[in-house]
Amino acid sequence: MFRFVHSADWQLGARFSQFESAGARLREARVETLKRTLSLAEEREADAFLIAGDLFEDSQVGEALVSAVVGLFRAHPALPIYILPGNHDPSTGPDSVWQRKAFLNRPPNVHILTEDGVTDLGGNTFLLASPIRQKLSVTDPSQKLTGLAAGLPAESLKIGITHGALAIEAKHQPNDFPIALNAASRAGLDYLAVGHWHNWLADIDGGRIVMPGTPEPDRFGSDASGRVAVVELAGHGQLPNVEPVAVATLAWRQLAFDFISQQASRATVETALAELAPRASHTVIRLTLEGTASPVDFAAVRSWLEPTLASFLVGQIIDRTRIALSTAELADLQARHPLFTQVLADIDRLETLATGTMPIAQTNTTEALAAIASTLTSTEAQELLAPSRIDLARLTPEFFAQLRQMLLQAIQEVQR
Repeated sequence: MFRFVHSADWQLGARFSQFESAGARLREARVETLKRTLSLAEEREADAFLIAGDLFEDSQVGEALVSAVVGLFRAHPALPIYILPGNHDPSTGPDSVWQRKAFLNRPPNVHILTEDGVTDLGGNTFLLASPIRQKLSVTDPSQKLTGLAAGLPAESLKIGITHGALAIEAKHQPNDFPIALNAASRAGLDYLAVGHWHNWLADIDGGRIVMPGTPEPDRFGSDASGRVAVVELAGHGQLPNVEPVAVATLAWRQLAFDFISQQASRATVETALAELAPRASHTVIRLTLEGTASPVDFAAVRSWLEPTLASFLVGQIIDRTRIALSTAELADLQARHPLFTQVLADIDRLETLATGTMPIAQTNTTEALAAIASTLTSTEAQELLAPSRIDLARLTPEFFAQLRQMLLQAIQEVQR
């Protein structure tokens, strides 16, 4: 029996710049998870700890982080650790993270797999490595494993390790190191440890290929991340026993509030936030506001949401609402702030030009604007906008919704 932990895509040093000061805590969590997972490997009496690429976010990570990581490895001298460089932290170039002083002076239990080759793990078990050396390639990096396996004893346990996308139709890019879905059986491997994608994916090639995903979630929607694989191989030719083990320090959650059904949405969101509250300091939340709302309703909802979300590690509000002005509110706005009213109409016009669709009526859009919406094609809109050098990719409905909210906020400031 050979037991090992298979992990990948730690992305240590990821910057999380979109979360500003909270980014530091998210980076710390990844190191905490690595520390705890190394202890897990010892508790499970693992014979090896595999990292199938992208231990680091890139080769520009700080020296303190690199030293800290090597220090964690040094604290487990009886655990053999095998690290494959990935496309984020390749071994090529003079600035490679693997050329840092900490790794050049690494402890004897840490092995960096920078070359294609075979490592004898003992007990008639071998590790076959095929590292990648660039950001993109159309070549399957697992192809080299077939040649490496050919020279090994027929009945030996053979574990492959490489980094790249599984060649699942419509789910991978052709230049993203496409790995054949039969790569393990093609090479006669008992298991192929792969890294690259950030969600757990197993049961490929009869269960012999596993993509464990990132051990610490790093984005919303990666609900199958936060795990490592604890793998047991009983003998050559037998299927591996693969156990997904949750190791994440932080949880990432998405919620939505729809103004179309305010009472029901509030009840649902309040219940969800109450359930998450005990681990608020370890939770990253994104709450999306949707639907059409009056300025008064919008302000009221944010007034109870923002203090509640403040207790979470990250409480992010994404505004995808549209402004709804009643007839009375619109008449009052036109009478008291005609310039603002014209700007709102101009925003409607720009959205029509940029997206080729008519925004929901909310600022007494003129008949001329309605005519534009019905006759203007997307290509024609882009041609009209081209001379202004506007980045069309940024002109989304969400962008225009935010623009309108900012304008109404400015109106409220003037009224004060």
